[in-house]
Amino acid sequence: MIDGTTHSGERVVKTVCSLCYCSCGVLARVKDGEVVKIEGDPDHPNNSGALCLKGLSGLELLYHPDRLNYPLKRVGKRGEGNWQRISWDEALDITAHRLGEIKEEDGPEAICIARGAGLYGNIGIIGYFGYLVGTPNVMSSGFICFQPHVAAARATIGYSAAIHATEVVWDEMLNSKCILLWAANPKESAPYPVGEGIFQVKERGETKLIVVDPRPTEYAKAADIWLQIRPATDDALALGMINVIINEELYDKTFVAEWTYGFEELKKHVQDYPPEKVSSITWVPEKDIRAAARMFAETRPSCVCQRVALDQNCNAIQTSRAILILNALCGNLDIEGGNLLPTVGRVMSDGRIFAYVNKLPREILERRIGAKEFPLLSGPDAPPANIHPSLWADAILTGKPYPIRAQITSSRNWMVGDQNTGMIERAFKKLDFVVTMDLFMTPTAELSDVVLPAASWLERDGLRGHPGYPYVTPVQHKAIEPLYERWDDIEFFIELAKKMELDVPWDSVEGYMDFRLKDAGLSLRELENVNFITTPKEYERYAKGKFEFETPSKKVELCSSLLGNLGYDPLPRYMAPPETTSEFPLVLIGGKKKVEYVHTAGKQIEMLRDSAPEPTIEMNPKTAQEKGISERDWVWVETIYFGEKRRVRFQAKLIEGFHPRMVAVDHGWWFPERPDPEHGCFESNINVVIPADVYDPIFGCTNLKSIPCRIYKA
Repeated sequence: MIDGTTHSGERVVKTVCSLCYCSCGVLARVKDGEVVKIEGDPDHPNNSGALCLKGLSGLELLYHPDRLNYPLKRVGKRGEGNWQRISWDEALDITAHRLGEIKEEDGPEAICIARGAGLYGNIGIIGYFGYLVGTPNVMSSGFICFQPHVAAARATIGYSAAIHATEVVWDEMLNSKCILLWAANPKESAPYPVGEGIFQVKERGETKLIVVDPRPTEYAKAADIWLQIRPATDDALALGMINVIINEELYDKTFVAEWTYGFEELKKHVQDYPPEKVSSITWVPEKDIRAAARMFAETRPSCVCQRVALDQNCNAIQTSRAILILNALCGNLDIEGGNLLPTVGRVMSDGRIFAYVNKLPREILERRIGAKEFPLLSGPDAPPANIHPSLWADAILTGKPYPIRAQITSSRNWMVGDQNTGMIERAFKKLDFVVTMDLFMTPTAELSDVVLPAASWLERDGLRGHPGYPYVTPVQHKAIEPLYERWDDIEFFIELAKKMELDVPWDSVEGYMDFRLKDAGLSLRELENVNFITTPKEYERYAKGKFEFETPSKKVELCSSLLGNLGYDPLPRYMAPPETTSEFPLVLIGGKKKVEYVHTAGKQIEMLRDSAPEPTIEMNPKTAQEKGISERDWVWVETIYFGEKRRVRFQAKLIEGFHPRMVAVDHGWWFPERPDPEHGCFESNINVVIPADVYDPIFGCTNLKSIPCRIYKA
């Protein structure tokens, strides 16, 4: 897939980085079959030529000496680190045979398939493979990442794919007159175009900035109003702001009258959340709550950029609902400079491919693990079709409601990324058969029977994209063919389906990609010299008859029929987070991300590790002084939840302006350089001390952001 050949004999391949969801355009320079340089594509709308450290590290990732290059099978006991190289044919034979045996003995639901962040374009194929095998048990980490936003949007505007209405508005945000960053730090998660763009429009005086964040981020310091909130009380803050906007009649009366349902019920409900009461709950001064509500409502167009931190608390669905309602009351949906509603007829058909698992007979879908406990997450009508890890582990360890015996995982490092690491380890060790496909040997791969080498982003074709920017579809092209015996994981699932004699409709990765492009009337070959497809923006489609709110009322439901019918509160309400104690006096904020890393990945990459070499804990200097802790000291973090003593250690980072009653730790730490099979995943991995079963009662979103803890010098 070549864009051009330079006078020096270099090929220039136009592609996109897929190490995170930004999907930045890249020019890969190839000479004599080797990628010699990568640089940002100045013509790509997602990044205009800029690349963060992750993108710039692509060459090191491609040629890293520790990459998995060949299929491996376990020799000896699971978790001892002894491996034998095998061929792909043998790996497929072993996998097909064992899955066939387990399916025959205990039914297809005894097989579970999981993916990680979906960075390799595999979201659709694993859902389809689950459908072919006949198992409803397909899962991801979405229960604490995006899917709570999705469920909240589904309950409010009727679209399960409506992340754009609740989460990121991408470059449209930069047209806003007032940006509300809620638990969002785009400089770390989406530096281009949003992260840097916010600072630029703010410096030019083109927008107001409100920041809701317990941490003193660069955006908080630059904000017109910074609401330094007590973690996991965002639901109360949103309801308090709605109280001000309704009682002072600052809402968009036309939009509310014509396009919302349940306003009078909401108006009555929020009288229980006056700003003075909300202030005592959130630790935010009453005057700042009122000022932020007025600024957001009166400075139009305004928009909300909320991020996944809000998915990681015990009231995630109602919190996202409250924020979406706040935005809708101000008339910001689908307007220029506001939050864009879902596009109809998107270029890619990913969601529909993944949703094939829900074409299984309803009696099978009702047997999905967690279907009764979390109908919005795991029920027969739940579009994401996901399983909570605590229920997954319980099924493995107890055999109830039925045994899970086999696990196939693509690009997910369970042992570092999932809560209650000890539980995850016990579950993996009890499974009868485990296959893991990844770029490197991880602590999770070490607990497998078969380990498969995945291709990295410079070695594969694909379609990328983020629902926060639904009008651009980045197109990824191979810079070179996969090295050694690395495979695209889509190829693996297709070939495994063939080996199991399942009726897979695609013969190759290219055929699969062509199917994804079918609705757009395109093929992958037709896009050979193209690394993005654009769709024209259009605003206020609901008023033009081009968009319909898919709720029972066909309006934005401030009072949700869906939640009410399921027995949940149809109006968003506050739920108190876990309380600190004298023994565990601090609020722990887990899951803090850095621009260098995506979830648990990247710790092997020297360029990234040099920039962020150690796992850190942020705290106020006063808090540190009280504990005898200095900058760069190693600190133990211990939580209240486990009967035995569980602690993990981080390096202290003292930050002025940090709340003295809070600490925040990095997410996803392990030490790939350690030779033991655990690779240090119990040492500085905060999930070791976070329980998996303290969660949102509606959706199972695990609490990572408001955990009572104590710290002391290591």
